[in-house]
Amino acid sequence: MEEDSSSGTINEAKARKRSNLNTESDPILFFHLLKRNLIWFVVIIAICVSATYVYLRYTAPVYESRLTYQVNSINTANKVLNVNEFQETNSLAKDVEILKSKLLFRRALHRMPIDVSYYKQGEILINELYRSSPFKVDYVIKDSTVIGLPFFIEFTNDLKFKLIQNNKLIGEFEINTTINHPKVDLKITLLRKENFKDYGNLKDGSLFFKINNYENLTNEYIGRLVVFPMNPNAKTVNIAFQDFNPEKARDIVTAIALEYIDYDIEERSKSSKKALQFIDFQLDKYYNKVKGSENKIQEFQQGTNFSTIDRSTIYFDRSNKLENELFDVDIKNKVLREIKKSISSNNSKDINVYDLLSILAGTDYAGGIMTSITSLKELLLEKENLQFEVTKDSEAVKSLNHRIEVQKKVLYESINSSINKLTAKRAEILIKIKEVEKKFLNVPAQELEYARLQRVLSLDEKFYNLLMEKRTEYSISDAGFVTQHIILDRALIPTEAVYPKKKIFILFGFIIGAVLSLILLLVKYIMKNTISSIDEIIRHSYAGVSVLGIVPKYKHDIPVSQLVVNKNPKSIIAESFRAIRSNMQFISDTHGKKLLAVTSTVSGEGKTFCAINIAGIIAYSGKKVVILDLDMRKPKIHLGFGVENTVGMSTLLIKSKEISECIHHSELENLDFITSGPIPPNPSELIINGELDNIVKELQIEYDFVIIDNPPIGLVSDAMDILKKADYPIYVFKNEYSKKYFVNNVDRLIMDNGVNNLSIILNAVDHGKSAYGGGYGYGYGGGYGYGGGYGYGYGGYYEDEPKEKKSFLSGIFGRKK
Repeated sequence: MEEDSSSGTINEAKARKRSNLNTESDPILFFHLLKRNLIWFVVIIAICVSATYVYLRYTAPVYESRLTYQVNSINTANKVLNVNEFQETNSLAKDVEILKSKLLFRRALHRMPIDVSYYKQGEILINELYRSSPFKVDYVIKDSTVIGLPFFIEFTNDLKFKLIQNNKLIGEFEINTTINHPKVDLKITLLRKENFKDYGNLKDGSLFFKINNYENLTNEYIGRLVVFPMNPNAKTVNIAFQDFNPEKARDIVTAIALEYIDYDIEERSKSSKKALQFIDFQLDKYYNKVKGSENKIQEFQQGTNFSTIDRSTIYFDRSNKLENELFDVDIKNKVLREIKKSISSNNSKDINVYDLLSILAGTDYAGGIMTSITSLKELLLEKENLQFEVTKDSEAVKSLNHRIEVQKKVLYESINSSINKLTAKRAEILIKIKEVEKKFLNVPAQELEYARLQRVLSLDEKFYNLLMEKRTEYSISDAGFVTQHIILDRALIPTEAVYPKKKIFILFGFIIGAVLSLILLLVKYIMKNTISSIDEIIRHSYAGVSVLGIVPKYKHDIPVSQLVVNKNPKSIIAESFRAIRSNMQFISDTHGKKLLAVTSTVSGEGKTFCAINIAGIIAYSGKKVVILDLDMRKPKIHLGFGVENTVGMSTLLIKSKEISECIHHSELENLDFITSGPIPPNPSELIINGELDNIVKELQIEYDFVIIDNPPIGLVSDAMDILKKADYPIYVFKNEYSKKYFVNNVDRLIMDNGVNNLSIILNAVDHGKSAYGGGYGYGYGGGYGYGGGYGYGYGGYYEDEPKEKKSFLSGIFGRKK
């Protein structure tokens, strides 16, 4: 008893391990599903490729134009005349950043005729008529909200047109006349008026225009611009731009390259111009000083009749030398204090770096401090460019402000240190001047006054000459600057779109279709839980189930189970039943009367069809056979033979009729049958009341084979006792219909209920599946196991139950019957 309980527990545990999903690796099944669903895969791939064609047809192509640009600038005057270099030298990285900046892009757009955009409205796509519009718009904006609004134009003839906005007619106007709109004054001019008849689209109302704002265009287009260095050593840069209009893409790239030439010249000459302005102001100032000093000397000589005295020469030379030194110190001190004053402002925008560079030019500090000032200028320029891309409160701007403040502090401390040194040096020079004046106290007052006036004139002349020299240098440098930016490969109008690429997209559509098909195949493979071969039944069975044979699928649909082996005795299906008849001897080879019982898991698996045709093929061998229809809930034998079902097994089991009254003779010799009779309210009780054994014994007196068509054992348990008593208990599965877990019932019958000689038949196997599922014959499966109980979720029992309409997807993923 304990062993039986333990065995039952093991059987249940093994049955629960069987999943409704296909968890096995079966390449043959995989390729079988591929073959069966190949048409669906072709359809899916065709749909994906067709969808790709539709996408390509209704997607505006994007064109890319590019050019190769070499950036380089030289100052020929500096090299020829050996003049100091005042302009800073740009690095390639800086050139690239300027080329892709919004500042330069906006300037480049002003070179192009895109203040007004012209379009043609198609059925789906909108085409821009860049440089090909049949009309021109002149405008004066009154209200900025008009920017970006579409105005549709419908020409009625070559002199008049209708103006439409927001599907509302503004009015009909003549060409070349001013239209006073509340937001803008417009003037429409028709181009190529002599060819008006050739422009059929002028009258269909599909043309419209928009007034643009350069700032909005810059923000819209800047993301399509790509600038990257190609060869840092050669200073070559690649400039590319993408747009729906190929000609506009070419023009924008070219405009950027040309605009950078003008921008570079302006920026590089800005330093020289600022310095010249400062020097001109100082020249005017010191010219007046020199003239004033000369007038004072002249007035002194005329008023005193003074002539040059040799005694004052020594005093004059020494005093003049010290005064020159004092002048140099004062000049340097003034320069440094000017720079200090400029950077002391808290607002970094107030710093004019060009003024600082011009102030510093020619001093002993031009090397070190100029480097710091140049670094400060680069930070300020970087901040200016960054403000076009981010807000002033962004982290990038805050970080840059911090670096600017640090650079200002470093420069401030350097200048303070230099000023302190100059102050100390000036004090020493003043002490020396006093000593010289003390030695020459005896020089007559007129000589001293004359020497003083002469010294002041000399200092003013010296500083004036210095300014003239610097002005000459800056003028030569400014005039000698020549840009060497060269367009190595000019931008061309692209003929092939960069997006979408037709071949790549078609290939992509094909790959997507193939991937979806593969996913569909994998899903069907994983979700497949129907039996496809005898081999699957053997693998899923834990008991030593024997295989009686397979029955191929009949070439025509059979509305009801009927005898077919007599219609074409040499057909494949007749041969399959002969093979089953031959294999039955391996189950029981003893002589005498035999009882054969047929059942299945659920209705529709073909048990009645198999029972009728097994009976027919046995009758062909000369044996007398009778078929009993015990499926009293859903009888079919009478339908298969085309007789009435007024009497039969139900009337025999209640002993209301005799056997002779219920037997029907078929058209096939030696084959008789008894129908189920009227459907009783209690078929199970009738079958187990003991009368069935008496009926079988009585029939075996006359017949060699008694074949019983039992009800499905997966739904009801009526057939259990009959299967145990049968010489040939047969269990029918239907190919691609029976679920894999139906094998549990076979294991249960063999291992738990003692139906040891139970054999199986696989029904409705496709003719082309000989490579998958084996051929005909009798064999044994291996292994042992336990099956589940009766009928959980095996489906309906009656054919007249309502069926759901299958959708397209359920048709793909659903089973094939």
